[in-house]
Amino acid sequence: MIPKQLKEFISALSDFTEGEKIVWNEGDNDAFFCDHKNHTLHIWHHFDEDRGLSSFIFRLVTAGKSTQFRVTEDENDYEIMRCLYESVVANANNVSEDIADFFE
Repeated sequence: MIPKQLKEFISALSDFTEGEKIVWNEGDNDAFFCDHKNHTLHIWHHFDEDRGLSSFIFRLVTAGKSTQFRVTEDENDYEIMRCLYESVVANANNVSEDIADFFE
């Protein structure tokens, strides 16, 4: 679940990501990161084969402190994190630029 203290942050982060006000970069193994001001954000997708559950893991690193949480597909916040992750992927791949002339 998304910790209560971070729910508004995640919502605003989605808006900023979709509005291209911040830039995400691709890392290894479907992981993405964003360096913004004195913060580094990480998000990645994980499938737990033992439990048969997908999850999104999010980490906020500020001043050497790391705050991490996981949202699994059987939790209410999963759709929020899935939407954020998909926005992050589009942002990191600069999709807006790629499709700008598609219909011209």
